[in-house]
Amino acid sequence: MKSKLFVLILCLLLITQLTFGQRKDAAAYIKQNAVPVDTNTNDLGDLSNLKSIFNGRRIIGMGEATHGTQEFQTIKFKFLKYLVTQMQFKLFGIEANFTECRRVNDYVLYGKGEAEKVIAGMYFWTWNTTEVLQLIEWMRSYNLNKTTDQKVKFYGFDMQYDVYAIQQVTEKLRKLDSVYFKANFSQLVNLDTAKSLYSASVKRKRDSVMSKLIDPLKTYVDEQESNLLKIYSKEEVAYTKHDVRLLEQYLDENWAAGNRKISRLASRKRDKYMAENIAWILEHEGPESKMMLWAHNYHVSKNEGINTNKTMGSYLKKQYKDQYYVIGFDFNKGSFRAVDVKSYKLKVFTVPEAKKGSSGYFFSGLNMPLFFIDMESAVKTGFPAKNIFTKSINQRSTGATFNMDWETKTYIKDPLYDYYDGLIFINKTTATTLIK
Repeated sequence: MKSKLFVLILCLLLITQLTFGQRKDAAAYIKQNAVPVDTNTNDLGDLSNLKSIFNGRRIIGMGEATHGTQEFQTIKFKFLKYLVTQMQFKLFGIEANFTECRRVNDYVLYGKGEAEKVIAGMYFWTWNTTEVLQLIEWMRSYNLNKTTDQKVKFYGFDMQYDVYAIQQVTEKLRKLDSVYFKANFSQLVNLDTAKSLYSASVKRKRDSVMSKLIDPLKTYVDEQESNLLKIYSKEEVAYTKHDVRLLEQYLDENWAAGNRKISRLASRKRDKYMAENIAWILEHEGPESKMMLWAHNYHVSKNEGINTNKTMGSYLKKQYKDQYYVIGFDFNKGSFRAVDVKSYKLKVFTVPEAKKGSSGYFFSGLNMPLFFIDMESAVKTGFPAKNIFTKSINQRSTGATFNMDWETKTYIKDPLYDYYDGLIFINKTTATTLIK
């Protein structure tokens, strides 16, 4: 009995020593291979080592562990500048509505409208920040005096709202044939697309009408493509056809069989459709097009099994394989902005150091305040450091809502490399600054 107990204790000690050794190897590897990122300078020289990592990639997906962290947004802005100026990426996509983001694109391409207003037109508080404003103003400035093929474009790839797509399709079809439109689609004109986006009763009424019109609407637009091309540009017609597809996606995400309303959070289809929209954008822009994506860690992650739902990133990884490279974000402590689930008000939260044993806790011990690490290289080349990336570990994951009661519960436990190819870590974060 004593000998068995001795063997058990010895095994536990060996496991502990192995874990310590793995972490020691990982720490040494990261310190040697990590790329420190400086957000306080416009100089892109600190990112020059990323060229070999990003070569051959068509899509760079960049996540965020919260929706309201300043450093996450400023780092993504810096990476966008690098990808555009050094890697010939000309497309930027964000987790916001496809149709609404065309107004942002009109601003960055042609200077139409006002930056603050087109940002507000994306609806979410998460993008209504000075950090996103700076990104959009930079895109506008970059595009000045550039030829059409050199300009960088702004896209949304989400489909959570239908109002602007309805307005755009209505406008195009009324101009095409007002008599036919009045006889067959006059209900579109009477739909309430002006009231609050979050009015459940208004949405139910609008969705009920659209669910009956969507099939004949799609058929009509497809049949009238040649006539639409006589009035509108090829790009405008392509957008109109995809607006109809967006309406299909919206209805499918929001309605189950028999038009029974389902929870948006319970829907498994949003990520599938966001991936579909990204694929459509790349096909529309041509085989040489390259795109940087901005979304939550969850959406960009390549793991197919998070919460039993396939993610946008898992669809992209399956379709584009190694051409899709995903970067996750992690942090140790600090502040971020989120909606308080108790008061339903937007506020700044400050969390303490990450819990012991988590990835944030481990990375904080490296005394490197902000860095990028390419996990793919470590895993594929078999470095001992791969153990820290391929074994389950707690990592922070906060969405648009939060409460301090959740602080120790907002972790997911899986291998980091199951989710991401690369990782950016920030030791201490600050909250985003809202546009006044």
